[in-house]
Amino acid sequence: MDHRERLAAIELLTFDIDGTLTDATTWWAGEAAGWVQRYSVRDGESLLRMARAKLAVVPLSRNKTQAARRRVEHLRCETDWLGVSDKIAALDQIRARHGGVALDRVLHIGDGLDDAPVFDRVGVGVAVADAHPEALARATLVLRSAGGARVIEELEGLLRDAGNPRLLEGGQ
Repeated sequence: MDHRERLAAIELLTFDIDGTLTDATTWWAGEAAGWVQRYSVRDGESLLRMARAKLAVVPLSRNKTQAARRRVEHLRCETDWLGVSDKIAALDQIRARHGGVALDRVLHIGDGLDDAPVFDRVGVGVAVADAHPEALARATLVLRSAGGARVIEELEGLLRDAGNPRLLEGGQ
């Protein structure tokens, strides 16, 4: 099965936060706010469109900051898998919650060393352009965009171009 066919079959998208939705930079904003990061509004819009199109969109990240939690809450995503230490176990939990989606119908996008084993398990493992070398080597697909530089928007376009029926029917 080629990349386009795999992308067309995706039903569940899991995503890392640090280095994927962000450029992996954090700032200390003081005790009241904690660590903060910069997120692309356009990536947020893409996540919302994909969710409206009935593509399950779930963060799967070691990030447990209040900033990350507030961002994914604002995007109406589940927060149960923020701050996880074992992404493989968390992936199994996510799949179970979403009706037992088959692994070949799951796409994970990430950048880190801890994303590489997830890439080995899912139907499509997507690395951002500036990912860790091990993640790049084990990814099914490497994006042109670097982390924090509208990677979700690029991915949404690839899913749509591949003919993913969820995005063609309801993702406008």
